Amino acid sequence: MDPETETETCDSCGNHAVAVRAIEGEFVRECEVCGNLEGPADLIELLELQREADGLGVSIDSFPLAQFIEGLPGVRIIGDSGGDKRQGTMPFVAFELADHRTWQLENLGQALRLMRAELECEWSLEFTYDFQMAFELHPRHDGKAKHSTEQVLAARRDLTKIWRRLNTYRGLSWWKQE
Repeated sequence: MDPETETETCDSCGNHAVAVRAIEGEFVRECEVCGNLEGPADLIELLELQREADGLGVSIDSFPLAQFIEGLPGVRIIGDSGGDKRQGTMPFVAFELADHRTWQLENLGQALRLMRAELECEWSLEFTYDFQMAFELHPRHDGKAKHSTEQVLAARRDLTKIWRRLNTYRGLSWWKQE
């Protein structure tokens, strides 16, 4: 049956105005009345985080990854951006280590190394110091001040891939908990 023409009923409110849309090759059902979402758990979590970001007026592209990193013990987010297609700026997530232990950096670095072949951009975890010691996760700089729309969109797609993969990696034996 074609998901586009299928008549669906919302399991939450019983309404018949349920839109089915394809996201990353998978189907998600969304009630147009109550907003209830049904589909694969990781996509539902992503969509809910994007809704939260939209409500807060922050980037829906970087927010899920920023929230994941903020949830790591001893880490505090100090800034994030989904990039800007018009200005050609790339996305990033900046954070500090509250306890100055580096095991979270090891986890993120190892994860980036493992997913390198899956990502469209080369990513870097860089030490920065403005008014505080911090780290920034961003696509590697190619020396250009302005990037193409396609490069910014590729980096945004990578943000979602990184978020999804980190959720998987956190449960593996090499991911250091303390």
